[in-house]
Amino acid sequence: MQKFENMDVIAALEAIMRQNTAYYQSDFAFDIKMLREAARSDQPEDKLLLWLSRPSGTFCFRERDVLLKDTQAYNTWKFCGEQTHDRILAYAVELTGAANGTVQGNLYELDYQQHFQHIRDAALPVGANRLIYESGMREIGPKEHFDSRPDKYFGEFVRHEMQTRDPELLQAAIRQEQRSREPARPSDFKEHLAALHVGLIEAEAQRIATDIKRLAAPNSPDKNHFMVEVSPYFTKLASSRDTDQLLAMLPYKSLHLSSVKDRFGIYALIDKNENRDKGICKLRASVRKQLSETKQAASPKKAAARSKQHEMEVWRMNFSVEEENLICMYHTSDRRRTMARMLTALPDMDTEMRRLANGTIAKLERMTDADFDGQRFDFTGE
Repeated sequence: MQKFENMDVIAALEAIMRQNTAYYQSDFAFDIKMLREAARSDQPEDKLLLWLSRPSGTFCFRERDVLLKDTQAYNTWKFCGEQTHDRILAYAVELTGAANGTVQGNLYELDYQQHFQHIRDAALPVGANRLIYESGMREIGPKEHFDSRPDKYFGEFVRHEMQTRDPELLQAAIRQEQRSREPARPSDFKEHLAALHVGLIEAEAQRIATDIKRLAAPNSPDKNHFMVEVSPYFTKLASSRDTDQLLAMLPYKSLHLSSVKDRFGIYALIDKNENRDKGICKLRASVRKQLSETKQAASPKKAAARSKQHEMEVWRMNFSVEEENLICMYHTSDRRRTMARMLTALPDMDTEMRRLANGTIAKLERMTDADFDGQRFDFTGE
């Protein structure tokens, strides 16, 4: 478990949300309201919360409410794990105060799949429903109907709060949850955000590869390709660079992305003869750095004898302006996928463009991956 201390809680949770919540980001406005009210509260229970981000929206609950069975908080928290396959990012939030208009506190990353199952086992039965008004409160049975009309004795309705049969047990459960977070290691929040972003791409690559493997027969309109829709959540969140990284992680030589006639969305397509049993390629921190280190390890003396500029001059392939512009049009994360994109587009090119593309592909085939990675391609306008 990672923890992030002395955070601007609202800013931090919003940054996390933007790595995972593609639709209904407006839900976070309700979370902000709850967090600000909790920061102003003098009740310790109000300052311990559980928050999650899902592809369509966010939720924020007091931890004590999630620990009570059959409450809205409890049912919602476990619903996302029991009834969906969504990528869920979940955190425990401990508010410590407010400063300069910000809500301060500590965040604890949760393994959501483990946590919702733990909650299912640890939650306590409800004994009563407490109706809280502006001038007092009263309790009714947990399943007894109520509404938000004013009470003739206590005034306007404020909220309701489920109560356990044994308050001491609830306090003990809350303390146990806090103790379970004590071993969490302090971590760098910026690195955490970067890891979440990589996780978004890896999760989508794994989903596509799994779904392609499950297909019994080619399912494209022409029956020549296997195809799987790229998640609309991913396309909503991803930049063009993220899409390139997604393509780099998928292990198919014939892979390309395309719209499909009479269907919504973007699809990943591979040739029907492609091997579909390969696993995804893990995204490395720096492919360029790795290739450079591999090259130097293979020939250390030669590498040491050349300056970076001289190395670029020795290994640079000569491309015409037209060829370089074409490479820029189809450029993706590596040489192989750049060629694959060009090959896929060949049937739609006219004769002159096809001749240019074939010549460019031939040159790319003579390059190594390291040479391609080290060469700069610039688009030149007329």
